[in-house]
Amino acid sequence: MVPHEAHHEDLLLNDDRMSMSDFGEGMGSYGFQHKRRHDNTESTTFFCDLDIKPEVDTGTVTDEWFSFKKLWKYAGPGLLMSIAYLDPGNLESDLQSGAVAGYSLLWLLFWAHVIGLIFQLLSARLGIITGSHLAQLIRQSYSTRMSVILWAFAQAAIIGADIMEIVGTAVALNILFGLPLWAGVIMTAMDTLTFMMIQRYGMRKIEAFFMVLITVMTVCFWVELIQSKPDVKEIMKGMIVPKIPLHTELQAVGMLGAIVMPHNMFLHSALVKSRDLGPDPSVRKLKEANFYFGIESALALLLSFFVNLAIVVVFAKVFFDPEQVGNIVIPGLGQAEAVLSKTLGPAAKYLWAGGLLAAGQSSTMTGTLAGQYVCEGFFGMIFKKEWHRMAATRGISLVPGILVAIFAVDHFDTMGEMLNVLQSICLPTVLIPIMKLSWSSDVVPAEFRLSTPIHAICITLVCVVIGFDVFLFVRHINDLTSFILIGLFSSAWIIFLIWLTWLPVDYDPEKKVVAGEWSRLPVDEHNQEAEDSESGNTHRQSHIPLEDVRPADHI
Repeated sequence: MVPHEAHHEDLLLNDDRMSMSDFGEGMGSYGFQHKRRHDNTESTTFFCDLDIKPEVDTGTVTDEWFSFKKLWKYAGPGLLMSIAYLDPGNLESDLQSGAVAGYSLLWLLFWAHVIGLIFQLLSARLGIITGSHLAQLIRQSYSTRMSVILWAFAQAAIIGADIMEIVGTAVALNILFGLPLWAGVIMTAMDTLTFMMIQRYGMRKIEAFFMVLITVMTVCFWVELIQSKPDVKEIMKGMIVPKIPLHTELQAVGMLGAIVMPHNMFLHSALVKSRDLGPDPSVRKLKEANFYFGIESALALLLSFFVNLAIVVVFAKVFFDPEQVGNIVIPGLGQAEAVLSKTLGPAAKYLWAGGLLAAGQSSTMTGTLAGQYVCEGFFGMIFKKEWHRMAATRGISLVPGILVAIFAVDHFDTMGEMLNVLQSICLPTVLIPIMKLSWSSDVVPAEFRLSTPIHAICITLVCVVIGFDVFLFVRHINDLTSFILIGLFSSAWIIFLIWLTWLPVDYDPEKKVVAGEWSRLPVDEHNQEAEDSESGNTHRQSHIPLEDVRPADHI
């Protein structure tokens, strides 16, 4: 038996004996995978973990090397994961890199997808093997202080991504219907209600809905690609020859941050739990799951790569001028439709707006789901009802989006570049824990630990990401004030990453979140027990049987 798997069989979810009311109002296919059996544990129970209810039966292990029927059963989580690679932040990064660098950054676009795939597979493996998603594993493996810091980085990345997604949707509505940005942002808030309605029908319905949106994006952007009549030889050259033209460093780092998004790692590690591997999956079953999830994720990211490539190529064809020198006015999401209409005809702007709307709608919904797992994975199930959770996690991102739409409309495109850079800065704080957890013998059984060569490759890739960020810091130093400010920030950031890398993983699968624990500083347990005894404080969680409050840990 692998760790963190079916510790208490009597708590496994039994659909025949549990009504929908046991899951809370509106839970649909997501549930509290345990029942509260004692009234006096209610206040603690709400701080237990939120898990996805396995609802797609993957069947038994077969001797076939490959089966399309099996792949279909596992297909879905990778599709939802790939949405983050097609959000409005990515679209803006693509069009700007094509506008200022032509085809020169296509190689970086490709390798950014490869880096993303490697770490997406690692995060998914953690969810498959341990039965806990990434946010839960970080909480179980690091101190409270470190967990809160890592949550802050993850939440900052989510807010940055959501601002781009919300305003990107508003831009699409402005192009299609002439709505002002602020009105479009308000309308985008309705995505939460839409997502809640779809969520009630199960994970397969959600995956089908997102497949429709991805199809809309693919058709819209590839029609524009064909209309632009690109140079295929130049495209192949841009994908093969590594080159970063002068004055395009910001777009290069922004592309890396836009493609590989921190919150997507948390999302993928949770979504794989929607596939039922059985209460006690064997090593063969887990290897099968890793195999098919890997194929599905690779296919999903290959599709997202071709969509992103189409946008880069279109703007390299219709806007990029290799002879232009000096300051270049770079188009953003809002100006893109004018550029396309001028060169490809009036219908091009509607294709652009249709693809942008599909990207914004899909990514805001997956962002909502990712926010739920990040928040409650680190802090426990702090909301009693699902709509409370959605309202809170959505509000954290929606409020900054509204403020941006109202007060920063004229500077949105410049801010969009900086938000993509923010993603790149936050990225190592997620990649390092993934790498360490995947290497830890306490977390992952020997059969699934990373090999030494793969571990070395992961270390190299993390160093590349950090190197890009350091290069960006250096490029932005232009006077004494910027030298001091950037120097202080970059030094603190690098010191923190070194500390995070050096800090050993202290994995404790029994580590729980109770009311108030996330905000309480660590204390000496022996002294605390003595103080509790002297003060007569005997109502601590220790007297509550573990099986009464712990959710079932199974795939």
